[in-house]
Amino acid sequence: MKFRFIPFFLTAALVSLFHSLPALAAPQLAFDKPVHNFKDTTQGTTIVHSFTFRNTGTEPATIEKVTSSCGCTVADISERVVRPGKRGEIKASFDTSDFSGPVSKQIYVFLSGSKAPAYTLSLKGNIIEELVVTPPQVNLGELKAGVRKVATVKLENKGKRTIRIREIQAVAAQMTASADKRSLKPGETATIRISLVPRMENRFLGGYLSIKTDAPGKGEKNVQVFGTVRK
Repeated sequence: MKFRFIPFFLTAALVSLFHSLPALAAPQLAFDKPVHNFKDTTQGTTIVHSFTFRNTGTEPATIEKVTSSCGCTVADISERVVRPGKRGEIKASFDTSDFSGPVSKQIYVFLSGSKAPAYTLSLKGNIIEELVVTPPQVNLGELKAGVRKVATVKLENKGKRTIRIREIQAVAAQMTASADKRSLKPGETATIRISLVPRMENRFLGGYLSIKTDAPGKGEKNVQVFGTVRK
């Protein structure tokens, strides 16, 4: 009775080996480090990193395309076709200007003929915003024509060096802006006063406040200002 099971096991083993042969012949990219942690980085810095890899398979690997999880990340390929045993790299750059706090951005690698990403690479870290604006936008609400409206914006230096305000510009009709100080030491706060008198012909008031500083990385902050006007 025991010998009757031998052909069955032999057949199963041969079928398993047959199905595994295409996988052994396929291209295989082995990335040295698929995740790059850039740790603490000042907002406005562009992170540049090269993901290196080697084709450990027995067939050439054709990289059809490389995409990212957002438009802030760009990736370039050193070689589209990587032969067995050869190395290559995918160079990625990530603009941190519009981000703060912990972030993680993905890069997707597609091989020829594949609809889904064959490999996912990651850039992650913590982006430090040295100059914080509160609030990030100003809603003036309902304004009365001919009546002055005043609002304030706070600037806080959360960095480790003194930040100087170079220019404050109110880009909106009938609006002016001024700051109570032009230099902020670490931990200090400045107040920007926004003042405007809407006119009768205005129905909707919209613009922004441009704050230019010597802060490293992202030195300019824009604050949206808007409201409606009633007669």
